[in-house]
Amino acid sequence: MAYTADGEKGKMSENRSPVGLHLKRPCLVVSDLERSLKIYRDILGFRLDYQSPADPDSYLYTVFALPATASLTFAAFSTPNESRALALAEVKGIDLPPPQPPYRAGLVIQVDSLDKTLAQWQALDLPICPPNHFTASDRSFTEQGVYDCDRHLLILYESQPAIA
Repeated sequence: MAYTADGEKGKMSENRSPVGLHLKRPCLVVSDLERSLKIYRDILGFRLDYQSPADPDSYLYTVFALPATASLTFAAFSTPNESRALALAEVKGIDLPPPQPPYRAGLVIQVDSLDKTLAQWQALDLPICPPNHFTASDRSFTEQGVYDCDRHLLILYESQPAIA
């Protein structure tokens, strides 16, 4: 059984990390942070919490198999409901190959207005997949795949009460 730092079973302590399984945040490697900010901050609405150059001994070099000659800038983003929900690591000094199909990962992101978000996406001339519509329980969902400027797959969706 997992315990919190103050010894109570199964609870979260104020200002402490959750105990047990918890998905903290995905981290995407990007080639141009300023361009990515237009997507993640300006279109999707993530709040930029901080951005700073990564130290030369950053663990990012190890886990993303980046050469020491690359320079990294790290940025962390929050939503109104989740602090540090997303991270971007800008890599300069090397060419990043685009992801190739079949894609191995995608971020699923709820948006307030899919139509408004897609209009902004189209203005940047970024790829958009056909929509998918379905109903589950009492909700109607529309989801649509899009790709950011580094070809990361994002599955954007909105939900509304299902019409009876």
